[in-house]
Amino acid sequence: MPGETGFAIFLFVVAALTFAVYWATKDGAIKTGAKVTSIVAALAALVFLVLACFTVVSTRNIGVTTTFGRPSGTLSNGLHLKAPWQNVTELDGAIQIDNHTGDHASTVRLGNNSTARTDTSIRWRMAPAAADELFLDYRTFDNIRDNLVTRELNAALNEVFSKFDPLSPQFSDGANLEQMSNQVADILRKKVGQQIEVLNVIVPIVRYDDATQDRINALNVEKANTRVAEQRAKTAQAEAEANRILADSVSRDPNVLVSKCLDAVKETKTSPLGCWPGGAAMPTVPVKSP
Repeated sequence: MPGETGFAIFLFVVAALTFAVYWATKDGAIKTGAKVTSIVAALAALVFLVLACFTVVSTRNIGVTTTFGRPSGTLSNGLHLKAPWQNVTELDGAIQIDNHTGDHASTVRLGNNSTARTDTSIRWRMAPAAADELFLDYRTFDNIRDNLVTRELNAALNEVFSKFDPLSPQFSDGANLEQMSNQVADILRKKVGQQIEVLNVIVPIVRYDDATQDRINALNVEKANTRVAEQRAKTAQAEAEANRILADSVSRDPNVLVSKCLDAVKETKTSPLGCWPGGAAMPTVPVKSP
């Protein structure tokens, strides 16, 4: 019962008692005092009773009306008329942004049975139509956040990451965190139903345990070495093909060797005398000093 209603009842009792004194006494002074007190108490009781019939729900909040402790409806933000014996409890209807980072990061078990810590951000809000049901089940907004949203979020994270093995060749390029974040959001929406609107979930960082991270680092080194070896093989193959083409060209036209020699002379700024056949010097291709 609202405080205004309780105080109004108290004042009505005072008014009734003083009115009884007014009728019972014959003393003029007492009679006058009792009459004035009764009238003032009755008027004040009416004022508080009228105030108890109105309530204002704050912006972005949802008002849950309870009648003798039982939820009986919801109110949007603004001024509302209600029964004086009804209470209105406000729940936050604005968009909530919960960041689970650092010491509050979520712990998940991975597909290789190791554990990891995930920084997670979730945007959500309470469905107005489900406010009375949520109030009946959880009573306070903090309980809704902790025992419904956060709890089901952790369950959804574990469900998604249990299928992810960072050491598997399938995930050699690392976790696709955007895709996994969307999967977590979809699973969470199914878990909370229509009571909570899940706008999005973002998992920007996954921190593996030391053993798993060391193995990932070793795999990355091997991948880098493999790429270097592959590039060297491609370079050697390209050089061999270039030499073959040059040899074929020289066998068909000796002037090709002269042209190559002149190009090399231009780069090294050496004497071009040995580039032309027919003289004492054989045509050669100067080589840059190391």
